Amino acid sequence: MFKNKKLGFIALLSALTLLTIYGCQKVPKGFISDNIFYNVNPFTVSQGITTVSTGLVIDGSTTPINVKLLAVRDMATGKDAAGILLKLDTIRVFKGTVDYNDSTEAMLNLKLKDSTLAPFSVNSIGGRLQFTQATKFVPLGNYNFDIQVSNIRGTKIINNACKIVVQGASPDTLTYLAYNQSDSKFTTFVSKSASLLDVKITHNASGPNKIIYVWKDKNGNAFNPAKGEVIGRPGRPIWSDWDPYYPQLKTDTSLEYGYPAGVPQMPVFSAAKNYPGFGTAITYYSIAGTHNDLGANANTTFTINYNLTKGTFVVVITVKDIVRVP
Repeated sequence: MFKNKKLGFIALLSALTLLTIYGCQKVPKGFISDNIFYNVNPFTVSQGITTVSTGLVIDGSTTPINVKLLAVRDMATGKDAAGILLKLDTIRVFKGTVDYNDSTEAMLNLKLKDSTLAPFSVNSIGGRLQFTQATKFVPLGNYNFDIQVSNIRGTKIINNACKIVVQGASPDTLTYLAYNQSDSKFTTFVSKSASLLDVKITHNASGPNKIIYVWKDKNGNAFNPAKGEVIGRPGRPIWSDWDPYYPQLKTDTSLEYGYPAGVPQMPVFSAAKNYPGFGTAITYYSIAGTHNDLGANANTTFTINYNLTKGTFVVVITVKDIVRVP
């Protein structure tokens, strides 16, 4: 019996010893997953357009997740792309809110500044991908990168974390187009299909900084704004309401507007001075009924935003159901 008590005491002492040993060991804090990734992969970026992704999918890992960019590569060559994606470039950005009161170049320039930015960065908390307007200097192509992620539990390296596709940005965007006809006093209107308007926009980056609007009939004959064949629709904004920096020029075939080069985009403000309730850049012009074979005002309405602010844009609007009457 004494022997059994002795054995029991030894077993109890051993258990207490083991409990003491393991009880003194620290329990690991937090969790870091082996399955951390970007949900949108590949991620597409247009040159010159500010773009931001969502953060990493962390699969239950303890937050915060700290992220460090380790390397960037051109996928076509496998070579380091730091000199392309991480190189600092100078671009013009807004330093204050621009509105219709900033109606001269001198006043506009007070709201602009030169900013030195890299095209690409990774947010250090959460890993969000960030692309700036400096991507306009990045060649078209596919890129990839490696990152280090870490939290309270540990550190992991993720190679080829996400494919970046850099595509060409459109220099302009037509977002709205409408067509109707009216009497001479603009009191009675008949809706027409926008398909009767054919809009073609060309951009010459080496030309003078102008936006030129041309209206043609179904036979390709240009209407003459200088003789009143194209007019602004009363009570509605025309392009000079969005671009007040240079005077409107009427020619035998077009309306021409200069614009301040190098601004982030045109228009630079979202509400016109005399038309605060109208959408940004919406523009109304009419072909006078006295100068087309239908005898009704042909009213064209469009919204065009100019994303690249260098060179000449020519906007040709062909109205496919009328013929010019000089």
